[in-house]
Amino acid sequence: MSIIILIPGLIAFYYALTQSPHKAFLKVYIPVLLFIPTYYTWEVPALPDPNAQQVAILAILGVWFLRGTPGWKFSFTDLLVFGFALTLIYSEYSNVGYKESQNFIANVIGAVIAPYVLAKALIEPSGLRHQFAKSIVIVLSVVTIFALFQTVTKADFTLWQKVLGQFFGGQGWEWPTQYRWGLPRAAGPFGHAILAGIVMVVGYRIQRWLQWSQAWPQRPAKLQWLPISLPTLLTLTLFVGAFITLVRGPLSGAVVAAIILLIGKTKKRWTIFWTLAALFIIVGIPAISWFINYASVDPALAKNENQQTVAYRWQLIENYVDIANKRFLWGWGRMTWPKVPSQPSIDNYYLLIFLQHGMMGLGLLLALLLTMMTRLFAHAMLQPVAQPLGSSLGFTLFSIYIVIAWSIATVWLGEQTIYLLFLLLGWSEGYLLFYNQNLQKATTGLPAAPPPKFRFRRVLS
Repeated sequence: MSIIILIPGLIAFYYALTQSPHKAFLKVYIPVLLFIPTYYTWEVPALPDPNAQQVAILAILGVWFLRGTPGWKFSFTDLLVFGFALTLIYSEYSNVGYKESQNFIANVIGAVIAPYVLAKALIEPSGLRHQFAKSIVIVLSVVTIFALFQTVTKADFTLWQKVLGQFFGGQGWEWPTQYRWGLPRAAGPFGHAILAGIVMVVGYRIQRWLQWSQAWPQRPAKLQWLPISLPTLLTLTLFVGAFITLVRGPLSGAVVAAIILLIGKTKKRWTIFWTLAALFIIVGIPAISWFINYASVDPALAKNENQQTVAYRWQLIENYVDIANKRFLWGWGRMTWPKVPSQPSIDNYYLLIFLQHGMMGLGLLLALLLTMMTRLFAHAMLQPVAQPLGSSLGFTLFSIYIVIAWSIATVWLGEQTIYLLFLLLGWSEGYLLFYNQNLQKATTGLPAAPPPKFRFRRVLS
């Protein structure tokens, strides 16, 4: 029955062929990506086992190629993205061979290359910035409503597992409900609560940008009965969606991102910037020293659960860096690195990718994050202050990378989060490449009417 995974691909192909790859991307791929779990696959003998996200985006990508790759423009970031993807593929293949790596290779194509390429080519060049952002917000609002089932009922599994699990045999049941402070942590369709927290915080930041940009109608005609405005309702919904995951990493990252966004919310942004820089020096350096002392204790001697968790992650670095250095350049592969018996779980993606794919993988990932964040911040600071205040997409995207870069120090970049990261990288690259073109369209408005073909002179008789 798992062959039903092909249905999203067929729908995406139909939309892309009969309407456009752009509409298929917004109306089919984004809902499939954010609503259907990636851990459900169609197991095909001797071939890669696809999930719904892969079949949907590859169908759209194929039609996009047939249409002549509209919106595509080469840039340096392409080399980093393709280099990162090829590094992962080569590292895995060289360690385990093709038979064991074919699913991983398909995942890299479907989760890294295809989302980046289509997001870069289809969003900004076609002026679909708000439509794309709204698609994410609407789908995640629906996800929040369904995720509340797990929070309210304290069920052992999510609603997605209960409904879809029967179509996929034993798949997906390895993600039982986790608890914190005696409360269930909502995971939605994202597998783990921390991954859900990353996705929901990203959605919240995008919604705040839409709200500040006044992109939503306050009271749509069909929703006049709402007790609050539509933008406020969506913001509250996604805030709840992020909160019910009960995750510390993404939520603390969200606080840091909100502080950074103060720069884009004021006309005195250089004053705020230098104030924050000074606070980082005055407060941040002593705080880092305190954190090192707090983390570098034996987990068995930790004073509470929080310190135990931090100490565990600190010991991960101490225990695994030497192992990673033994295969410094290309790594050990995804499953073949030697495991420390007391620490089988690597809750730090930077360390994990160093282990699995070596310094090549880690270096390219860091290059992607740091170059994009630097370019976005410099671009946003050098542009005129956006009106309404807070409507700068550059600052919002920069803050989202802070959330992701912060969060993956506590979890791996798995399930939908890696798809989302490369969607954002494609969107960001398109935004930077086509900013002047889109600005010109926005300022010039409609083109002037062409001059009349024939000129007549009126003669009074």
